[in-house]
Amino acid sequence: MGARGASASSEAADVAIIADRLDRVAEAVIIAQRARRIALASIVAGMTLSGLAMVAGHAWLDRTGAGSAHPGLIDVAVILNALRALQPGLRRRARVLSAATGQKLHRDHVTLGCSLDRLRDIADALDDAAPDCAAKLIEEGNIIVQQHVVTHERDDEGRVYPALARLLSGDRAGLSAMSRAHREILHLSRLLERVAEDACSQTIDRYLMRDAQRAIESIEVLVRMHVAQEEEIYESVQAA
Repeated sequence: MGARGASASSEAADVAIIADRLDRVAEAVIIAQRARRIALASIVAGMTLSGLAMVAGHAWLDRTGAGSAHPGLIDVAVILNALRALQPGLRRRARVLSAATGQKLHRDHVTLGCSLDRLRDIADALDDAAPDCAAKLIEEGNIIVQQHVVTHERDDEGRVYPALARLLSGDRAGLSAMSRAHREILHLSRLLERVAEDACSQTIDRYLMRDAQRAIESIEVLVRMHVAQEEEIYESVQAA
């Protein structure tokens, strides 16, 4: 992908993308699927018309002299149908995300960003925190994750993504990777919750502190990347 790619990779790849933009992969898949549908339609139409022409030719076209013209007409019809691949596909997505809804989703991300900033501060503070202070920091981080991050991700999965799927012509395949990110975030939140429970029930050692720190850092980084991806999706379906 891009001009920096190795020549061997570009020769071995099924699709070479010149621009450094990952969304071109989705466009390439859409173009390939549409071209395949047109090719299959041309094949079926050509075989069907040829069969009908042979039946009609045996019946009466040979008697009138018109039977010799039907192969050429069928070829022209099939070629014209295949030429549709040169034209851009029809845009089926008439509905878009309203500006008000897009702004609300963006504000939710800004609010979530403040919580992520606090998680980063907590992870940094755990580097040299005393055991008593570390227990409080881990508990605070767990509360932030459970009350803000987990709530936000569950709301996205239950309310926002179904609405986006309808805007994307009912095709939720493009959101499957985002849903997998939700599951990973929820998995990390459960791990952090268990670590927080252990921190309250036993003496904190440096291993427990490192486990909590890794969980908090992983959640913070993953959610930031996930939010950036969601912002791109919102912009692509938002009204101007």
